[in-house]
Amino acid sequence: MLLPGDRVLVGVSGGADSVCLALVLTELRYQLGIAHVNHGLRGAASDDDAAFTATLAQRLGLIFFTRRVLLIGGNIEAAGRDARKDFFNEVANERGFTKIALAHTRNDRVETFLLNLLRGAGSAGLVSMPPVFGTTIRPLIETSREEVEAYLREQNQPWRTDDSNFDLEFARNRLRHAAIPNLSSEFNPNLVKTLSRTIEILEQEDAWMRTIAEDWLSKHGTKQQEDFVIAAADLRAAPVALVRRALRDALRQAGSELRDVSFDRIEDVRTLLEDRKSGKIVEIPGGIEVAREFNRLVFRRKLTVRADYEYQLKIPGSIHIPELGKVFRAEIVDSEWCETPGHRVFVDGDSIGSCVKIRNWKPGDYYRPVGLPAGKLKKLFQRARIPRSHRTSWPVVVADSTIIWVASFPVSREFAPRGRSQKIVAIEAVQI
Repeated sequence: MLLPGDRVLVGVSGGADSVCLALVLTELRYQLGIAHVNHGLRGAASDDDAAFTATLAQRLGLIFFTRRVLLIGGNIEAAGRDARKDFFNEVANERGFTKIALAHTRNDRVETFLLNLLRGAGSAGLVSMPPVFGTTIRPLIETSREEVEAYLREQNQPWRTDDSNFDLEFARNRLRHAAIPNLSSEFNPNLVKTLSRTIEILEQEDAWMRTIAEDWLSKHGTKQQEDFVIAAADLRAAPVALVRRALRDALRQAGSELRDVSFDRIEDVRTLLEDRKSGKIVEIPGGIEVAREFNRLVFRRKLTVRADYEYQLKIPGSIHIPELGKVFRAEIVDSEWCETPGHRVFVDGDSIGSCVKIRNWKPGDYYRPVGLPAGKLKKLFQRARIPRSHRTSWPVVVADSTIIWVASFPVSREFAPRGRSQKIVAIEAVQI
């Protein structure tokens, strides 16, 4: 948890737990700093908390960092937690602290366990507040609140009491002051200690299952630019419990923080594995979506509606198309030529004039490619298994309103060179 030479930033609210943590780490002679966030939710009482914490830091000879924040509407508890996290990380990065110490106790962990259990969390949610997570440590996580307060009384060290911690409008307070005491008296006087042991067991099993899921995903999932892709058949063949974990991990790979991603939402994603689901999309909170594209699931940032584009390509000449990250080139070539399938085609130059247009695909486009059945381009995309998300920006080369060439496909029959062609034009698309 702590190594020799660690510089530790301690989050201190002024309450018993965080004051105890600051005192204990000071006694252990670590290089410390104290950070305090004034949420301003209790008016003068919040200011008194900040003043108390500043005085404590001064008495202990520790550098003190503070910030006042304004929390407006929504989930105040979550917003406050995010504000503290951001401030602590900012100070740690700027001032060279290697660890951030939080004062959560065994009681806090059990309360969170019960809250998440009542909300229907899986094992990952039930084992929140790990002792060590990255650079964040919780040195008091196996210490009870009663032990903390007994230590402070022995040290004649006062602490601040937040009256809002007794407001039974908050679910955590109802657990702390009503549900847990009642369960302890009726069923198990050592309830907190017992549930703490249960959490430890679940934590170890969850770590084992997480390793299995991560290993499976490393073998079956692939990162493709900003997207993360898994074959639907691989997911269908895996145990359901593994699939649920893999889906959550894949969402992380796509940029999701998994905030507000419920069990039902994961089940919605699993329905994409059923037959006839290609083209279906499940939206995930936080601007992520999961799409079934033929035989695979694609996890990605939610696609924005792409604007139409149209450019003119002179012959000979070149044009950069920023929407595609490609350059299209046209040149007049000799009669002896070699076609590169998909990327370079040859056209009867006498049939297209001095320039062509390059635009995105539009519904209703009709195409007569050499060697393939004529028909609407949408059908050709489907046969070629081109995902819907790629079709709207797919480049189409036209003369007037007639399609000459669709990238990755053969040239149109009307424009293919013939033995009598006097001028051959090569058109190619080059990724940059």
